[in-house]
Amino acid sequence: MKNIAYKIKIFVDTNVLMDFVEPQREKHEIVRELFHLIYTNEVEAAVSTQSILDVAYLSKKNKSISNQDLRDTMLFLLVHTNSGYLDTFDVSEAFKNPHSDIEDNAQISFAYNQCCDYIITSDKNMLSREMPKPMKVMTPEEFVNNCRA
Repeated sequence: MKNIAYKIKIFVDTNVLMDFVEPQREKHEIVRELFHLIYTNEVEAAVSTQSILDVAYLSKKNKSISNQDLRDTMLFLLVHTNSGYLDTFDVSEAFKNPHSDIEDNAQISFAYNQCCDYIITSDKNMLSREMPKPMKVMTPEEFVNNCRA
């Protein structure tokens, strides 16, 4: 992937954001590597504000991170990613989609409309879905390993 003339754009799914925010999660270290690629501008990342709010809510509820660390991390995400809201079109597309996971449908629509090349997720259901062309789906491990190659 390093020889591509344009910067790859990824959509970071909510479960990957949770892995980044909560250090005790199994995939925390590989996701830190993913965010290093984002921080150093090797890849461009998009996240939905819905995901940011969900992660903040769940992390606070889980008491897995201090309030200050949570605020700092959320601000990091807002500064280093292209965050945007799920608009009426994304939500409408989510309900039109035959797949039963409405939230995933909306996130996929958002990623597609943000012109993302990849969705990065650990969600087994999302990983098995066919994405709108030319977008692809990968785990954080797959993406980081491809960037190392």
